Amino acid sequence: MDNLVTLISADFEANLAVAKSFLIDNGIHCVINGEYLSVGLAGQGATRLQVMAEDYRRAAELLIEGGFAKREDFDFEKY
Repeated sequence: MDNLVTLISADFEANLAVAKSFLIDNGIHCVINGEYLSVGLAGQGATRLQVMAEDYRRAAELLIEGGFAKREDFDFEKY
């Protein structure tokens, strides 16, 4: 996947698993990418839920509608 962008991040992969399943169920291909050494990174979102750049807006809207995030969590101007 060439053009991955971070949609949301969390300290632990498990926190993103349900959101990932929700997006996949709604036709958005996504992956969870995390840091192997997250010691000392607490609160910095060491694990990222990523989508293709062209799916960013739709994925963000889905996460808002599904209650996983708020509109202010996303940069709609960038994508």
